[in-house]
Parts: sequence; C-alpha cells; structure tokens
Amino acid sequence: MAATSTAAAASASASSIMGTRVIPDIHSGSGRFTARFGFGKKKAAPKKKATVTSDRPLWFPGAKSPDWLDGSLVGDYGFDPFGLGKPAEYLQFDIDSLDQNLAKNLAGDVIGTRTEEAAPKSTPFQPYSEVFGIQRFRECELIHGRWAMLATLGALSV
Repeated sequence: MAATSTAAAASASASSIMGTRVIPDIHSGSGRFTARFGFGKKKAAPKKKATVTSDRPLWFPGAKSPDWLDGSLVGDYGFDPFGLGKPAEYLQFDIDSLDQNLAKNLAGDVIGTRTEEAAPKSTPFQPYSEVFGIQRFRECELIHGRWAMLATLGALSV
C-alpha cells in the first residue's frame, strides 16, 4: 500500500496537467497541489527565413508590382493585371476625327452599296407579304386586338 501511494505521488508530481505537487513529506497525507506552469526552459523561437520584401504592402505577398505602379498613389497595392492604370505613353490608341464638342460633325463615308428589291418575294416564312397585302394584314391584327380587349373585359366582369 505504501508503494502504491508512492507511485501515485510520483505520477501526480510528473503530470503536466495537474501541475507539480509540492511534497514536503511523502507520508504526511497532505493533499495540497501547487501549479507551477512555465518554469521550464523557454523554447527558442523558430528561425524565420529571409525573404525579399518591399517596403510597401502589396496585394499578394512576394508579388512584383508593375513599373507604372510605384506606390505614389493612395491605395496602390501593385495590382493591375489588365494594365488599366498605365500612363498614356504605354497605351496604343487611335484618335478618331470626330470631335464631341463641335456643333456638327461631318458625315462619314459609307463603305459598300445597298440595293433594295421593288417588292418582297413570298416565302413560307412571310405568308402575308403578297397573299393579302400588308395593309390587309394590319387591319386583321387591329380587329383581333379589339376582340381580345372585349374578351378581357368580359372575363373581368364575370
């Protein structure tokens, strides 16, 4: 029994969860525990790898910002994948001859010619082009529209 209490005392003193038990006398039977956390040797901090970083924050750590984004603007984090922030020297564009501030711009040249046939030909996709004529087709649509309005009025009144 004495060996069991000694083994229990040794395991309790070695437990990191319970703390370190202060044992003034093994046979005393006192049940005092004193927590002594953090008295061991401190672990050395892990060595950081030397990385090349810029002096300003970038949108992606370690990314290289374009030449035209030098950090002089507010909110410049070096992100311009489409090159929209390039200065005018980098852009290639052609200015057209139209000026939006003029009162009247000259008409442009028409490329090609357009010819129209005198009468459209009747096809299966245009059944009313010549059978009834376009005027008759419009009259029929107008009459059908009026009948639809009367039907809607009758449906609402019921």
